[in-house]
Amino acid sequence: MTQTKELAKFITGKRPAEELFTAFKGQFSDGFDVTKDLQRVGVVNQTTMLASDTQAIADYLKEVMISKYNLTKDNLHEHFADTQDTLCYATNDNQTAVSEMLETNADLAIVVGGYNSSNTSHLVELCEEALPTYFINGFEKLINDKEILHYNFHTKEEILTQGYLPDKSPAKILITSGASCPDALVEEVIERLLSFFSITDVHSIKPKYN
Repeated sequence: MTQTKELAKFITGKRPAEELFTAFKGQFSDGFDVTKDLQRVGVVNQTTMLASDTQAIADYLKEVMISKYNLTKDNLHEHFADTQDTLCYATNDNQTAVSEMLETNADLAIVVGGYNSSNTSHLVELCEEALPTYFINGFEKLINDKEILHYNFHTKEEILTQGYLPDKSPAKILITSGASCPDALVEEVIERLLSFFSITDVHSIKPKYN
């Protein structure tokens, strides 16, 4: 969104056209004409981006074009391509489910998936807004009921954290995983967690969401 707002300054003429080539160095195509090519815009996105981020960016640019060209619903298409999102629907479904799960009064969140997975990282972002969140790629990262080795995708490093489980019973733990994470891997994580609470049958625990 920060870059979107900067781009809008070039669309509206608040910044000189020639400054775009410095402000967005390496982010424009050959032969890009600031004056001509910013008269009509559309938004596409990486398939694993947060749907809410994509929508916010599209809505912002739409309002900029409406304001600049005094557009109405009937002629909006002349300056803004109101495209459907290009998200992967499995990813979008995951994000929606996690957003709904975050309405639960949980103690912490554990996100399971590959550390290089963009869609999993976005789930971590969602969870971090509401809960202490731990990003792991396997049950062995749950060292014991006191220590967890988890990944900080902001700094790209694994961190050992002490006392990650709440000192209360029952504990409420939100667990989710990336779109391509195998179910077996998630079950291993759940079984490992349950063992800390003297519960061993993962199949006796019914998930709130599929």
